Amino acid sequence: LAFAPFHLTPALIVSVTCLIWMMDGARGMIRWGRAMFMRGWAFGFGFFLIGMHWTASPFLIEPEKHAVFLWMPLIALPGGMALIWGAGAALAGAFWSASPSRVFIFSIFFALSELARGHLFGGFPWNIFGTTWSPGDALSQAAAIGGVYWLTLLTLFISAAPAAMVDTRESRGVMGRALPVLMAVILIGFGWAWGAQRIAQPSAMSEETVVLMDAGIPQAQKYNGRGEAVLERYGEFLRDIESDPNDIVIWPEGALPFELLANNYALDVISAYLGQRSLIVGTTRRSFDGRDGVYHNSLAVLQTESGRAELIALYDKHRLVPFGELPASRIVPFGEYMSAFLPSAMQQLATSGFEPGSEPTVLFPANLPPFVALICYEGLFPEITRNAGPQREEARWIVTISNDAWFGAGMGPAQHYAQNRYRAIESGLPMARVASRGATAMVDGLGRETARGQRVTGDPAGWVSSVVRTPLPAAMPVTPFQRYGPALFWLTLTGFVVLAFVSWRR
Repeated sequence: LAFAPFHLTPALIVSVTCLIWMMDGARGMIRWGRAMFMRGWAFGFGFFLIGMHWTASPFLIEPEKHAVFLWMPLIALPGGMALIWGAGAALAGAFWSASPSRVFIFSIFFALSELARGHLFGGFPWNIFGTTWSPGDALSQAAAIGGVYWLTLLTLFISAAPAAMVDTRESRGVMGRALPVLMAVILIGFGWAWGAQRIAQPSAMSEETVVLMDAGIPQAQKYNGRGEAVLERYGEFLRDIESDPNDIVIWPEGALPFELLANNYALDVISAYLGQRSLIVGTTRRSFDGRDGVYHNSLAVLQTESGRAELIALYDKHRLVPFGELPASRIVPFGEYMSAFLPSAMQQLATSGFEPGSEPTVLFPANLPPFVALICYEGLFPEITRNAGPQREEARWIVTISNDAWFGAGMGPAQHYAQNRYRAIESGLPMARVASRGATAMVDGLGRETARGQRVTGDPAGWVSSVVRTPLPAAMPVTPFQRYGPALFWLTLTGFVVLAFVSWRR
């Protein structure tokens, strides 16, 4: 309930407070290490299972082939990620205290656990605690100062502070127990006041205009002989939607169910309708490394030259989904050798996937403002936007393309969109986002939605198309996080260590 689409942060405060009280009980046991670990693990398993149950949706698109693997998203994924929280709880137990010190200790070790979850085995920082605040609102603006991991550290402390009111050391008095709550209230007050004045300003717009287009085909239909129908639908958008020759058109990740750059017919159709506009589109691409062909999940920029759509810029997704786009054989040590011993039904999942691109970068296509490209899963990582090459401060916007049709119709698309909006807050860059059957929208540099895709008539049965033409918001000044990175996270963590030491009692 604390995360998108609900953003009921009090639910997080209640849950974390109860977790700390359960950890109090575990610490008093003879085998306290095991007890602490199991409470952290069980809390994490429930959190990840309920919050990410939608990860089972891709396995139900072709259930006759993949339903047998439902244990992976419903047991292995939440159980595996919960191990990190269990380890964090066990480590916190080594420094646990019957004083308010344990509030700081909890925040330190669970913030480090969230940091580890965002990086181990490729990372999966989905619904980290800092994203409980609705993006674009006042309290979410703290991400511009220290990033979402810093906001996570503060959120953990705010959520844990009420637990200090129950203290077994009666000699500390009410004021000693109430101090963490007072600190949390001050943090919320200052954070809200600073964020409120920041979002009080209206969104300034640039001269560029962007057209966001999604055909909205269900994933189960997309690769079922509907390639020509999808191309025809996008052709209708290009032909019928009001636009200007200088517009920038954006289609989602894997917009067409084939390799666009190798399909002359599709390029001819695009050429016929694109005109002088530029097209940013997601596509699968094959390149050849020696004798073997390798596939990339790519973003291509096309412009019409001499009556034909020509490729003028290209980005290959470099942060691939672990155990999905990036096969297990390339993640697990000696995975290539171990995969040979798997059942034949699992070998394809373990060995097939995409080739990662080289690095994040700022693209400088002709006649377009320079932008940072994020493809689906990459939108979860603050460091990609911040580390996009030496020209990162020359970027004027972020282009995010995704295929949220994999996520089903539940919480998944809303969670993905909310987390993507934090990349705009952290960087100060507006974001144009096109997601197949997800949120297709324009977001300004404060994370506020300025335009949302609208339903277009003429959809085939079951399709949910979405189109909007909107000005591109102007970029904000460079944010402290964009300039200094996670420095504030480590400084605050050090401060919490000092506070934990000062308030610690055996």
